[in-house]
Order: sequence, then structure tokens, then C-alpha cells
Amino acid sequence: MTEAQTDRFDPSLRDLISILWQRRGVVALAFVSVFVGLLIAIGNWQSDYRAVAEIGLSDASAMPVDGANGSAALRQNPLTAQMIETVIAEIKGEETLATALAVLRGEGVLLSPKPSEGGLVQFVQSVFGAAKTPIVEPAEQRGVNQLRGGLDASRIGNAAVIEIGFTAYDPDVSRAVLRAVVESYVWQREDRQKRVMRGQLGEAILQFEAAQNELNIYESDLAQWQLQAGVLDADESKMMLDRIYALDEQAEKLSQELTSIRMAAQSRNQASSLQDLLTIPDVANHPVVAQLITQFDGKKQEFATLDQRYGPKHPVMQGKSRELDELRGALTKLANDVADQLNLNLAGAQEQLRLVTQQRDDWQSRMTDRHARLQGQAALLRSVAMTRQNVQELGLHVQALRRELASFRGDVEILRSPMAPTQSEFPGQRDLILMALIAAIFAAVGVGLLRHYFDQTIGNDFEPESRLGNPLYARIPDLGGGGMAGDEAIGHLAVLMRILDQNVLKQSKEASATSTASQVIGIGSAAPGDGKSHLARALADKLSAMGGSVVLLDADLHDPGPVAVFENQQGIVDLTAVLSGAGKIEDALWPQGTGVHYIGARMPVPGTIATSLIETKLGGVIADLRTRFSHIIIDTPPILSVADGVVALRSSDVKLMAVRCGHSKRDDISHALDQLRTAGITPDGIILNGARPRLAYGKAGSSHQEAGQMS
Repeated sequence: MTEAQTDRFDPSLRDLISILWQRRGVVALAFVSVFVGLLIAIGNWQSDYRAVAEIGLSDASAMPVDGANGSAALRQNPLTAQMIETVIAEIKGEETLATALAVLRGEGVLLSPKPSEGGLVQFVQSVFGAAKTPIVEPAEQRGVNQLRGGLDASRIGNAAVIEIGFTAYDPDVSRAVLRAVVESYVWQREDRQKRVMRGQLGEAILQFEAAQNELNIYESDLAQWQLQAGVLDADESKMMLDRIYALDEQAEKLSQELTSIRMAAQSRNQASSLQDLLTIPDVANHPVVAQLITQFDGKKQEFATLDQRYGPKHPVMQGKSRELDELRGALTKLANDVADQLNLNLAGAQEQLRLVTQQRDDWQSRMTDRHARLQGQAALLRSVAMTRQNVQELGLHVQALRRELASFRGDVEILRSPMAPTQSEFPGQRDLILMALIAAIFAAVGVGLLRHYFDQTIGNDFEPESRLGNPLYARIPDLGGGGMAGDEAIGHLAVLMRILDQNVLKQSKEASATSTASQVIGIGSAAPGDGKSHLARALADKLSAMGGSVVLLDADLHDPGPVAVFENQQGIVDLTAVLSGAGKIEDALWPQGTGVHYIGARMPVPGTIATSLIETKLGGVIADLRTRFSHIIIDTPPILSVADGVVALRSSDVKLMAVRCGHSKRDDISHALDQLRTAGITPDGIILNGARPRLAYGKAGSSHQEAGQMS
């Protein structure tokens, strides 16, 4: 029941060949014109030449470090992707490009083929043309930008190799520029690394000289100390230590003797009798006192024996008593003398202990002074040794840096020097000619197809009587612009419709003077966009203005036109509800501001359902509307889109076919008429929309008042 809408030009290969052969004149003219024009443009084309160079990066940096054996070794730094990207950025940096630009100026290399194409050429010409021309900063920056624009650098795979290219209008220029850029970068990188090494060497030399000065100071201090301290015997410390130990032992013994003597002296001071004196060990142990004690003890024993024999009154006992008293007196005197000698011994022992202690302290002081001198000497010797070792290490480091600086080799090496390219970059002259040939072929084919496509569109000179066999009812200017031209043309069409209606009434046998039979006008089109809906509304307004009761029936359920009454409202009865039996026809009629009633669908209906409703129910709706209105205008769907248009036109009394200048295709119109003829329908007339307005009768010379002309 439906047919897929086709509103595009889609010929087959056979049709395409046929079309091109039919339009061979236009195709040949377009091909020649485009090809010649492109050849002229290619003649002024300046090909680009790209020179290529490669540089490699090594893992070993130029920074030497001291190894364990004192020799210099290179510090190994593994290359990373970030380091390689940094190198690429440095190659494109301002410093490298400015240096390369200065080199190119010195060599007289021009970066642009014409002076007007770049500020650098003007700058170089000013430099070589006039002496002492000041450097203009904008020209300098333009030159750097030109270098950066033609320069490209990228890493080759995962290798530590960078490919650098430069594109220029001349192969020698591209090679010279690339060589200047590569050599400038390598020189700058090596110069930076050498500056770092020179800085390290200068710092190492300063450290070496400072260490030498420090060594000289330490050696001078050591010599002066040795001169002041004299020669120190190695065995002298042992002898001094033995002497101190002996004096310590002697002082300890004297301390013990002094303690015993002090206790004896204390006992002597507390003694009040001979017996108390004899209890003092030093007194009792005195040889003379001991001898006298022995004699005294013997005399006492002898006296005790004789006393038992003779008694105390015996002259012998009296003599023995006198001897015993004399001996006791002598013992007492001697004990007192010995006890008095204890105080003298105490003072002597104290003085001796003091002398021994002082002598020991003197030896200890001498020992301490010797140790201090030995420690000072050891510290000086240690400082001299460490400083001498530091001087030796710094000297080796300085020598290693000098050797590395003398045999310096940077971490960037030119693997492939720039060479002048032998072929230009794509597109070259041959490529451009081939592309021009292809473009000319496509342009010729496109022009031929466009000519054929637009030739299929009807124009203002379209004559439906001779082309289609149907009469032309009216030429309607563009209704979107309004004006008297469209209004008058629609008025003529409305008058024609009323005349047709009157003729039908006269020919009808059942007609009478009071007949109220209505006229059904169906307006169809082959494809969307032919102005059918605008024509239907304008005709309805015009018939209503002539006094007729008019209803506009929008029979397109697939794509109903927008109506203001349906906006933002729910539950409104529309044509779909009437056709499906869910509503009454009087509820679906909506009066418009112009006196025309409107009935139509509020929302689209699916294809098969819409077609079924139109086929089965539209006739009943039209029959009901005939009793209510004098004119029923049916806005039908496009004939080539759906079958509903054919059904709606079959129910019409007057069948009009709308076509549009510049839009409708002859093939579409022919196909639509074939479908109508197949269904037994013959359109009564053709309406030509969008026609060029013509001067109306009685308005000649008024350019702004034009009217359509009815056929």
C-alpha cells in the first residue's frame, strides 16, 4: 500500500553512462575548462623538497666521576623517552634556531623563493644590501618561525635516534638549512657540556690550591712545634711512669707509718703512768726500754722471792727495794723520753710524706705535659697526612678532568648528514597533473549530472498540455511572498472552480433550483514540497470570501500539517477519531479565522492503519461533509509517497495536480500520472506553483502590481 519516498537523484551505472553520453558537450567543456585551469595553477606551483638527517644519542654523559682506583670514568645515565623528547624540544628551541638563522645569514641562504613571501628575505637583503643595518626584532622572529614551520623531528621507533627533516622550496636550501640546524644544535650541546666540565675543572683546581695551602700551614705548624718541643725519647714515658708508681707506693707506706705514729702519739698524750706508756707498742718495742723492762721484771721477781724469804724489814730487802725503785725511775724516764720522741717522729713522717707526695705530683705533671705534647704532635701529623692525601686525590681529579676535556666527545653524534633531496615531496608536478586529471574528470561528471538533474526539473515554460496531456488551470506565483500576484491567481482559480461546479449542476438531471449539492476539490502532488498544502488553504480562503461554505480536509494522516487549535491541548476530537468511530464529525470541525472550517489529524498515524482508515472511512466523512458545506477541499498526501493520495483523489469531484517550478521533476510527474491512470483517475487540470508572475490585465506599466494569469 505504501511506496518508499525517493526524492534524490540516484542513477545506476548504465544510466550514468547514458547521461554522460547525452550531455557529452557539457562534459567535454567542463573537463577541458577545469583541466586547463588546474594546469595553469600547477604551472605556478612550487614543489617542496625535504632534506633528512639523523642524530644518535649515547647513554654515557660527558660528566666524569672518580672511580675507586682514582681514574676518571663516565657516569652512565640510561636514556628515557622524556630525555629524547627534551632533545627534540631543544632542537626546535629559540636558541638553536636563532643560531642556525645567523649561520644562514652569513651564508646568504634565503628561506623564501620571493621577497614578498617572507620577511626573512627582506631582512637578509637589508643586511647584505646596506652596511650596518640595525636588526629588526619582528624580522628576526619571522625568520625563526619560518625555520620552526619547515622543521620536523621525531624519534625512530624505540631507538635512541632522532630523524630531523626540513622542507623548503629548493633542495639545496633545505640541505643547507638542515645542516645549519643540526650542526648548531650539536655545537651548542657540546659547548654546554664543555662549559660544565670547565666549571668542574675550575672548581677542582680551586679545591686543589686550597688543600695545598692548608698542607703548607699544617707542615709549618708541625715544624715549629717540633722546634719548640725538642726531641722526645720513646722510653722516657716508661721511666716516668715507673717513677710515679714507685712514689705512689712509697707514699702509701708513709701514710700507713704516719697513721701508726699518730695513734702512738695520741696514746702518749693520754698516758698518765708508766704502765700506760708501756702499753704503747712503739715505746714498749724500743730496745733500751725493752732491756730495762726485762731487768725490771727480773728485779721484781727476785724481790718477790727474797720478800718471801726475808720479809720487808730485812736489810737485803731494803737494798733490793732501792734498786727496784731506781730501775723503775730509769724505766720511767726512758719511757717518757721514747714517748716524747714519738711526736718528733710524727712530724718527720708527715714532712717525708709531703715531700714524697709533692715529688709524685711533679712527676705526674711532667707526664701530663708530655702526653699533651705527644697528642699535639699526633694531631698535627694526622692533619698533615690527611691533607697530603686530599691534595693527592684532588691532583688526580684535576688531571682526569683535564684529560677528559682534552679528549671530549659529546653524547650526540650525527649519524646521517643532510643531503640535497633528489625528488620533491608529495605532491610533485607529476602527482599534481594526475590529481588535476582526476579532478577534471570528476568535475566533468558532476557538471553533466547536475545539468541532467536540473534539466529534469520543470520551469516556468512548462506546458502540461503538450507534455502530459492535461490542461493547465492556473499559474500561481510563490504564495510564501504574498502580494497581489498570488491573490489574483488564486481568485481566478476559485472562479474557475465555481464555474465547474455550476456546469456540473446544470448537466445533472437531479439538479434543481434549490439544490445544495456540494463540490469536492482534491489537490494532489507527485512529491512533497510542490506547494499543495499552501494552495489548498489559499483556495479555501478565497472560496469562503466569495460567499461559499468551505471546509479544508487534511487527508494526510501520515504527516498532518501543524494547526494552532491542536497545540498544547489533550482530548480534542480530530479526523483520526472520526475515521475510527471514536468521535463525531461536528466535534472535529474547527472554524478558522477566515471563515473556513478545518478538519484534520492531530498526530501522525502509522502507515498501514492510516491507509486502512482512508480507504474504508474517508468516503463516509466526505458524504457527511457534503450535507454541511458547499466546497470541500481535500489536501491529499503525495501520490508517490503513499497510496492514500490516490484514494482521496478518487473521492473528489475536481481533481487538481499541483506541480512547482524549479522543484518538481518531469519523471516524478509522469510516474504519478501513470499511477493515477492505473487507478482509473484522470486529473482535471494542472496547477503550476512558483511560476514567474505576469502583468495582469489593466495593470501594464505597474511593476509592483503583478497578477497571475489563469489559463
